[in-house]
Amino acid sequence: MARLKAQGLPADAEAVRLLRQCAELCELNVRALQKESRLSRRTASLCFELGSQVARAAWLEAEDPASNTLARDALHLARACRPLVFAA
Repeated sequence: MARLKAQGLPADAEAVRLLRQCAELCELNVRALQKESRLSRRTASLCFELGSQVARAAWLEAEDPASNTLARDALHLARACRPLVFAA
């Protein structure tokens, strides 16, 4: 988020906002998984969806290679959550 802000994106830019939400949701998902919560599938699903949105926003709003890296990392996060969503 700091890098995106340093590039001139305002704090309310979609990529920054989504990245902040993604970080908060990832923390929640980790806690749900650690507690073996029945809600962990839902939080993983939200992480998958939000990670995909962060990747898309970073890809569309950014103009430098670091933003492409953010998009790739967010997509990797989304893909990591996918098996949790479809687990039995």
